Amino acid sequence: MLCYRCDVLLALFVCPLICLPMSPCPPGCCCPGPGFLVLCESLGLRSLPRSVPLSTSALSVARNQLCNVDHLLRPFSGLQELSLSHNLLARFPRGLPPSLESLLLQQNRITYITSGSLRQLRNLTRLDLEDNRIRAIQPGALQGLNKLQVLTLKGNKLSSLPVNLPPSLTDLDLSGNCIASLDLPSLSALINLQVLQINSNCLRSVPENTFDILPRLRSVDLTDNLWVCQCDILYLYRWLVSGRLKMATDVVCKEPVHLAQHLLLNLSVISICPHVLKPNRKTNQLMFNNAAAMDTSHPGLYEDNEAPLKEISKRLPITKTQNPHDPHKARLLPYSLETLTYEECLSFNMSHSFSPTELKTESFLGEDQRCRENRTAPYFLSTSPSSAGTLSALSTFREEVPPTAAPQMFYQRDSTVVVSLLAVLCVLLVLIMMAVLIVLKKVLVQQQRVEPANERPVG
Repeated sequence: MLCYRCDVLLALFVCPLICLPMSPCPPGCCCPGPGFLVLCESLGLRSLPRSVPLSTSALSVARNQLCNVDHLLRPFSGLQELSLSHNLLARFPRGLPPSLESLLLQQNRITYITSGSLRQLRNLTRLDLEDNRIRAIQPGALQGLNKLQVLTLKGNKLSSLPVNLPPSLTDLDLSGNCIASLDLPSLSALINLQVLQINSNCLRSVPENTFDILPRLRSVDLTDNLWVCQCDILYLYRWLVSGRLKMATDVVCKEPVHLAQHLLLNLSVISICPHVLKPNRKTNQLMFNNAAAMDTSHPGLYEDNEAPLKEISKRLPITKTQNPHDPHKARLLPYSLETLTYEECLSFNMSHSFSPTELKTESFLGEDQRCRENRTAPYFLSTSPSSAGTLSALSTFREEVPPTAAPQMFYQRDSTVVVSLLAVLCVLLVLIMMAVLIVLKKVLVQQQRVEPANERPVG
């Protein structure tokens, strides 16, 4: 009897374990690779979905209404890519898992970055904070990120360069702020910087030797600034003429008045700095002649002066991550947040045919939507009609795709059918095992009745 009970308990324990690995995605989400990529976008979520597998490597909860995710993602110890873009976060999330390598936070409401916000995220290689409201970054907030290569601070409210930037940076985007000057001490540490985008700011001139201290710099975008075309801009003028860097040549003067709206490259040294020949006429005349000679030796600079910078360095891929100190830790993910959109994922689940495309982005929620505190209900899933709201993409590389409600409905229906079938199989398995045990019990009882009869002495 004891053996019978043990077998029944074992069957009841093993059956749920059989069904566990086949558990479906959270409702409304898309999981093209179970345990790898989970996309829960444009669902009107006010809290994280409850049933996201802890083994997830890439998670996107973009284009929702999340206000606070502090410490809710720490259990995901293997999470490498996370997108919280297009939400309502008012501050940098706390308690993120240290395993993160790519963090997308564009189009939220973050206003500042404290020195302890990223202290645990030492494996980050990409950080995107585009289109927030960041006014200040505390000194040292980014200092410990020794693997960070791509930093995007575009479209914020910074008035100066962040200090103590990590030397590992190769791509820095500071466009769309109001930075008034380039701080040489902050730039001098960026020995690996290759691409600098500081267009659409409030720069008036460039200090001497600004680009000389960046040995690997190969592309700079300085367009749409408040350039004052006077003597202080001669250093930038010489760099544009020499062609040492790949730079946007449509640098337009804003001041003085008589040079306003003129291209800097179309001006002469005398028109920029009239007293350049007065102190030492012979020496400065030689400098002027050298500049004129450089002008004629680079005629291509004048053929298309108003052409903007067309090619920026390629973004670093984050689908394959590798630790330079331990090459055995390289990990290749079958899907990535940069190569698969939410809508493509739903279509893939229906047709099983899929071709990744580049991903674009666009704006999300209006400013008038209110943010609710989520501490009392961290796993509540909103089912309001607004959950099918605006569809924009995951990061700054996605294209807008029209909403498709039918794939999502069919996907949820398929998941329900699978779960039902598994439940039926489990019940049948339990019944079969119970029947086998009953038969075995009857056989044992029959044997026990036969044995005493055989043991009686013959009279």
